[in-house]
Amino acid sequence: MTVQGSPHSIFARAIEHGNLLVAETTLRVEITHPTLLDLLELTALIALKDPARHSRAAARWLRRWLDAIDDATIEDAALAASCLQTLGSRHHGSALATLRRLAEEA
Repeated sequence: MTVQGSPHSIFARAIEHGNLLVAETTLRVEITHPTLLDLLELTALIALKDPARHSRAAARWLRRWLDAIDDATIEDAALAASCLQTLGSRHHGSALATLRRLAEEA
């Protein structure tokens, strides 16, 4: 562990402060098994900081989420996809809250 803390605490601080570079680097290099919530937080930050990459990041998260849910329906997938599409917009917070709940249930 570094003076800055564990990889998860460094990642959490980077997310909280909107530091996409540190968040991505920490997740890729230090956190070997990121959770769906970790990946969601990164996806949400990408939506805010690098909108050109948002669509692909959102699709990757949706794929991982669907893989984690054995009984997902088309309605579940549509809700998740709609919320992912909404990230970065004026309804970012509401969409992220819904996606967090979906990730926690997975």
